[in-house]
Amino acid sequence: MKSLLVIFFLFLSTAFGQGVKKNFKKKMFKTPLREISVIVTDDGFYPNKIMAFQGEKVRFYITSTSKKSQCFVLQKHEIFVAAEKGVVNEAEVIVDHPGRFRFYCPSSKFNGHFTVFEKFSSEQEQARGVASESEEGQVKHWIPRDYD
Repeated sequence: MKSLLVIFFLFLSTAFGQGVKKNFKKKMFKTPLREISVIVTDDGFYPNKIMAFQGEKVRFYITSTSKKSQCFVLQKHEIFVAAEKGVVNEAEVIVDHPGRFRFYCPSSKFNGHFTVFEKFSSEQEQARGVASESEEGQVKHWIPRDYD
């Protein structure tokens, strides 16, 4: 009986294991792409706080769980997307400037915030020093207050 089970599992692994192999091709984007899904409900937006970095292309996927007419309006980015139950609508924008932007629907009282963080250049990142080193080059160690 055990030998039949072993033969059966070997058969399954060879028969169905061939469809598992995938060849993933490398994709290069000129502009980094961030995809964000937002669901509009009777209780508000989910998620209601989203973020991206300056210079990224952001693709929004908007849908709704409510039969009421809902929408997604992103302040200062000229995005208006209808949110329909059972339908996923898309919008794209390249975020050029950092800040905190409100998204909302005029037909409801719900809103959320889209935060765009400033992206530093590699020279700015290299200019930062190690936080645990003092100006003399010695490493600072944190010692609990009990051991003073």
